[in-house]
Amino acid sequence: MIRALSRRSMLRGSAAFGVASLLSAGCGAAAVSEGRDAGRTDLTLRVQEVNGRPTYNGISPGPTIVANPGDTIDVHLINDLPALHDDCTDDRNAFHGQNTTNLHTHGLHVSPTTDSSGRFDSDNVFVSVVPKDQVVPCAEASGKDLKAFRWHQNRFRFETGADHPSGTFWYHAHKHGSTFQQVAAGLSGPLVIRDRPGVMPNYIAQASERILMIMNQGLVLTDPAGGGIVNPTITMRPGEVQRWRVINAQAIGNSFAYLRTNVPELEIYQVAFDGLTLPRRIRVDQGNDDEPWLNPAALAPGNRTDFIVRMPPDAKDSSFSIPVIREAREALGLSGAIASEIKIEVAGRPLNSAWSDDDALPGPGLEPIAEVPRSRREITFSPQFRIDGQAYDREVKHSIPLGAMEEWTIYNNTGGVHAFHIHVNPFFVTHINGIELTEDDPLRRWQDTAALPFSDDSPGSITFRTRFETFTGKFVIHCHILRHEDLGMMQTVEVTG
Repeated sequence: MIRALSRRSMLRGSAAFGVASLLSAGCGAAAVSEGRDAGRTDLTLRVQEVNGRPTYNGISPGPTIVANPGDTIDVHLINDLPALHDDCTDDRNAFHGQNTTNLHTHGLHVSPTTDSSGRFDSDNVFVSVVPKDQVVPCAEASGKDLKAFRWHQNRFRFETGADHPSGTFWYHAHKHGSTFQQVAAGLSGPLVIRDRPGVMPNYIAQASERILMIMNQGLVLTDPAGGGIVNPTITMRPGEVQRWRVINAQAIGNSFAYLRTNVPELEIYQVAFDGLTLPRRIRVDQGNDDEPWLNPAALAPGNRTDFIVRMPPDAKDSSFSIPVIREAREALGLSGAIASEIKIEVAGRPLNSAWSDDDALPGPGLEPIAEVPRSRREITFSPQFRIDGQAYDREVKHSIPLGAMEEWTIYNNTGGVHAFHIHVNPFFVTHINGIELTEDDPLRRWQDTAALPFSDDSPGSITFRTRFETFTGKFVIHCHILRHEDLGMMQTVEVTG
């Protein structure tokens, strides 16, 4: 119960990811109720305050959720944060409900409302799970609003289809008004949908894996049970091949993530983006000085990428670092940017890891959208944290019939950094700043989050094509610089049957 743009005008970086300062990871491991049976993964996430910040099961990031395509993921979310009684506000786009939470599976193609039985919430970000003793006297608690309150705990069920793409995804808190604070504090964790047997090339299927999360508190080499090592040293043997799954879980502005690889003999290839396998691997360009929206391996907040990293077979025992930069200010030569490094230690006997000179990959398994859709939409990210000049008001701004195929152009009219994200259905990028990407351009790909170009002279833009498949119901589009989302840079979309 509830108790009442120029192509090269901005960055001078190379390809992939960046970090922040140290993460206080000394919270200790907490008991995790977790198990798997055929087609089902069960996990308990208890939101607890440790050292003044919210955590999952007493640690951050949360435990890694691993499932197969077609699996059902059951999460029992328990909110043990202190009651604040701040859910009711006259301004829904001000920070509020700071200890009220929920759960979003970023990038999964799952229902935005309930599971197929109608008994459990699925990826419904309008749900609010309040602390045990929270008082909620406002009208929304009646359940007549889009926002539905749950007392102390809730069971979420995410049903992936048998054809769901494999890849790197993540989960995080997504209650409007507290999303920024909670994700910035560390309420997030990795989510991996396993590759189908026999689909990936052997050198990828057999590679040892590392999951790296770029968080506001630091770069974390995650532990499957939760938590991890901050600013880690990654050990590689000569000839070894590793798969690095990298998640940009930062919640702040200017947090495009990329690295400068100063070790030419270290081979780094991009093999997936936003959880979706590419049609071919791409060698990370160590001389790439493009803006982040033109750099195939740069990550806006919310983006993920998978790298295959190969140590040369004749590498000698050594230690070196890859400089890592978190913010655009460093590339512009300004003070205040947070930079770090990935330490790599080469040691041990040579390893004859599987390898192939063939760069072909199976792709994401999504049907291409070759023809130009007749139905088009234009959306503008506006100043003062607005979309199309309006702050988020929970009203449906885009009503779309199930099965529709559309072309969207997203404009950035703010002169600043933003990252467009849509729930449920990914999109296929075709144009940047009105210029069509060639068929072999690595930026012509599927994504669920995209950096929006910006310029002092004219609005930047991206154009993409997408299908609204499988699921009806309400969900959102928003800026994935989460402070912007909390302050009103969000709209509601409804897919109708």
